[in-house]
Amino acid sequence: MKKHLLLALSLMMVFSLLATACGGTAEPTTAPPVGEEVEEEPTKEVEVSEFGEAPMLADMVKAGTLPPVEERLPSEYQVIEVVDSIGKYGGTMNAVATGADMGNIKMWLYDPPVRWKPDLTGYEPGLITEMPEYSDGDKTITFHFREGLKWSDGEPWTTEDLRFWWEDLAKNENFKTRNVPWYARNSDGTPITMEFPDDYTWVLKYDKPNYIMPYILAQGFWEWEPLMTPAHFLKQYHPDYEGKEGDEGYAELDLMNRYTETPGYPCLFAWCLKEYTPGESWLFERNPYYWKVDTEGNQLPYIDNLRVELVADAEVRTLQVAQGRYDATFRGVEDPTQIPLLNENAEAGDFRIVPGWFNGAGAWPGLMINQDYSDMQEYDAAAESAESKEIRELLRNQDFRIGLSHAMNRQRVLDVVWEGIGDIKNMTISPQSWHFASPEGQEVFNKWANAYVEYDPELAMEHFDKAGFVDANGDGWRDLPSGTDFTLVIDLTNWGNILLNTPFLDVYKENLKDVGVQVLINNVHGTPEEGIRGDYGLYMLKTAHVSELDLWTYPDWIFPLRGVGEGTRAFPRQGAWYSSGGEQGWEPEPGSPAYRLQEIYRKGLAEPDEQKRHELIWEAVEVYIEQGPFILGATGDQAMPVVAKNYMRNILEFGVTGPWAPGTPGNGHPEQWWMDK
Repeated sequence: MKKHLLLALSLMMVFSLLATACGGTAEPTTAPPVGEEVEEEPTKEVEVSEFGEAPMLADMVKAGTLPPVEERLPSEYQVIEVVDSIGKYGGTMNAVATGADMGNIKMWLYDPPVRWKPDLTGYEPGLITEMPEYSDGDKTITFHFREGLKWSDGEPWTTEDLRFWWEDLAKNENFKTRNVPWYARNSDGTPITMEFPDDYTWVLKYDKPNYIMPYILAQGFWEWEPLMTPAHFLKQYHPDYEGKEGDEGYAELDLMNRYTETPGYPCLFAWCLKEYTPGESWLFERNPYYWKVDTEGNQLPYIDNLRVELVADAEVRTLQVAQGRYDATFRGVEDPTQIPLLNENAEAGDFRIVPGWFNGAGAWPGLMINQDYSDMQEYDAAAESAESKEIRELLRNQDFRIGLSHAMNRQRVLDVVWEGIGDIKNMTISPQSWHFASPEGQEVFNKWANAYVEYDPELAMEHFDKAGFVDANGDGWRDLPSGTDFTLVIDLTNWGNILLNTPFLDVYKENLKDVGVQVLINNVHGTPEEGIRGDYGLYMLKTAHVSELDLWTYPDWIFPLRGVGEGTRAFPRQGAWYSSGGEQGWEPEPGSPAYRLQEIYRKGLAEPDEQKRHELIWEAVEVYIEQGPFILGATGDQAMPVVAKNYMRNILEFGVTGPWAPGTPGNGHPEQWWMDK
């Protein structure tokens, strides 16, 4: 394993600058560092001769209501090296959820089989003992789980729980809310074969090599979440076992199969749900059978309880954070411009802004340029108007897109939208991405971030002229090459926060007016049109927030692979062609950007070498540089206000909150947090 030691230090230095609202530059200062790679010391085996446990659990053991800690831990427990210090047991941690789905708090409950490393440089085992094995021409993947794992109610966790998910839920056509996941299908779309040879071995058989699949389980909470199904608990609600029959039974099963809404739901996390008041609050209590210990053998977690309240209003949430209401929050305040307010109240609220945390945005704000535009939802090539075709050809014209980029005054956007917080850059993914951590990767990243980034109205007009996008009738506005009047429609969405997108588009509209482009801002936020226009490629440009660390597991910002309702980006109809196996959408023309990008992704799925997969990402980025831009970025990688009470310990001082896929802060093992008071 290799660790880039300069990363956290460079990010902390940048944070101190950003927190005082310094202006950005064209160089992405928070990109992964260029420096010597230093070999980590080998992981030390920790011999534990005696285990410790929380006093509340020790009392239960003494009373005879709970087995001794040695019997509760699995034989293959995981040892966690603490960030700063061995902790003290006890306390209730207060936190805030931003929505009823409790998504931001689910990111604390992060225990998949494969997980992101705390420093985000790659992946490591979690619920499994070692990284998965490949066999049968690398078409078979085998996972070995930790022996002796138990659910929070003391029942054994075995692969019977995975079999129940696969056969009784995912492949059950009567259970509509659980389906075969996208990563568990063969190249023809049929479900793969899964086998469960013993209690702790899980075998997945594909028709082609798939080197990405194990990493997919590490992304956020949503990929592994459907597989965490305690069979012994859910069978009592399943129509094929003990539950009610028919639709009524499946409705009850769906209702009970929610670990954040069903008190007593057996879980594998450090804390499991004890109380739930819909629309108001949750109370989680420590899992007495949790499978991790610290280096001295103390069973984790340190903190007894987790109390969460729901505050959906962002302004109210910000005020409550500033008042010191919560012990820690990572996404409770999502607006970097609130950092000065929080700093002003830090002493009175007994909290600090944790340094080294960034949004990880490759573009915030950003604009997608639709390469598959049509004004027809149900596309009919014969019936499409000439104007619709001409607009699509203009959006596909590279000179037109380059003109759009050079027309943008990014410094003005940085000053108006962010009060100087962030970097001036064109669209990339997250600067912290492991794809670009090497010196060679850094060179690619910097080239990408700086492509077409200069504000140069004269150069923008030159490119517009080359595209045939000129003022044909002398009214002061540029027209389509045919001479037809043209208005560039930009969809205003909440993607990246509508309160930030609105002033951004005000600036950019004036920029485009200066070079003769007539613009209409189309506010579709909160309307059915927002999704429809994006999914079907009915928009010209639309606002976006771009961030991601691993483009193989979450490819959408670069690779056109998805269709309607699947998170489409700049190639919605060509993405639909890929995801549907050619049954929907538009087939990319050989040699076109979408064609090249889809071919690169296919190569990556079949490439066993990690470094070569990174190099394939670089190849895809070159397509964006040579034939793009397809998405515009204005600024990026703003510092984020991660707030923790001064008595909170073992919280990492490095991370990103924009992309949720890397599981932050869960990748830093929240079970080791403790309260020094």
